[in-house]
Amino acid sequence: MPRRRPLRSWLVVLGIFALTGVALPGTASAVVERPGGKESYAVTIGQVAPTGTTPTGKEFSRLAMYYFDPDGTVREAFWFWSWSIGYPAATIRSTSAGCDNCQIHTAGGFQAGAEVKELRGKYTTTGSKLAITWDNGSTEAWTVASPETGIAVISLTGSSYGANVGQGYGSNVRTTVSVPLKEMPKKYYPGRYAYNAYDVKTGKLYSGTGTSGINLSLPQWKECNDNCLSAAVEITDPNSTACTACKPGEKRAIRYYMASEGGRKNFYEHFCTCLLQGDSKCYNGGSHLKPQLQVIDDSGRFRGWVGVEAQHRVANRGTIAVHWYTDV
Repeated sequence: MPRRRPLRSWLVVLGIFALTGVALPGTASAVVERPGGKESYAVTIGQVAPTGTTPTGKEFSRLAMYYFDPDGTVREAFWFWSWSIGYPAATIRSTSAGCDNCQIHTAGGFQAGAEVKELRGKYTTTGSKLAITWDNGSTEAWTVASPETGIAVISLTGSSYGANVGQGYGSNVRTTVSVPLKEMPKKYYPGRYAYNAYDVKTGKLYSGTGTSGINLSLPQWKECNDNCLSAAVEITDPNSTACTACKPGEKRAIRYYMASEGGRKNFYEHFCTCLLQGDSKCYNGGSHLKPQLQVIDDSGRFRGWVGVEAQHRVANRGTIAVHWYTDV
C-alpha cells in the first residue's frame, strides 16, 4: 500500500510552484491585464520624419485594429501604405448623390475587398506601460491612459522598426458596432497630425506636425444621403496656407466628403474647388484621401476618428500622414 505524502510536504511543493511561477497541473495560465482594461483599439501608427528634417522616402503609415486577449496575445488587422510606393486612388461604392452627385475616392488599398494584413504577437502591461513583441521580432512601446470611464488611450513612445508616431483609442464594445454618419454628434473633433509631403514648386520633400480637426458643427455640412455628408467651406482667413494652388482672384474654398459603406471604416476626402475643370462639380485630380476608423467607447458612443492620409499616387510625392480627431 503506497504511503500517503504528509500535508507539510504538499505545502512545501505548493510554495515552490508559487515562487518559481510554474503553473500547477490542471490550472489555467495567468491572466494578463489588458491595456487600460480594454479589449480592442482603433490605431493610427507610422513613421514620419521629425519636423524640419528631410524625409528619407522610407516613411509609412498604417491604420489598424489591435485586439488584446487575456492570455497575453495580441492581434493586429491593418492597412498599410509606404511612401516609396504609389497608390492610385480607388472609387468607393457610396456617392454624394443628393448633393453634387459625384463619385467619392479613397486611398488605394482601403476600398472594399482590399487586403487586410495581419500581425500576431504577445504583450505585457506594467502600470501605464504597454509593450508589444510581434511574431516577426519587431517591438512597440506605448503609454496607456484612461482619461474617462469607458475609453482608454495608447500613445506610441518607440518601436524597433521606424514607427515614431501613433495613437489609439480602446473600448470593450464589440468591433461590429459603428455609428451611422447621420447619428454622429455635430460638433468639433480636435486632434493632431504628422506628415511627410512633396512641395511641387520646389521639388523638395518636407515634414511637419500640428493641430487640426474635423468640424461637423459647421452649417455647411449637408446630409447628401445615408452614406455621405458633404460641405463646401470658403476660406476667409487671408493668412491661411490652404488652397495656395488657386490663382489670384479665384475663390478659395474646400469641398469635403465624409462617406461610409457601413462598419467602422469612413472615407474622408477633400479638395480645393478652384481646381475643378469647367462647369464640373466633380474632381478626379489629386484630392486629399484620408482613410478613417471610428472611435467608439464602451457605451457605443461615437468619439471621433483615427486615420491616415495616403495621397501619394506616385512614389515619394503627394502626402503621407497619420492623424487623430476625437473629443476624448
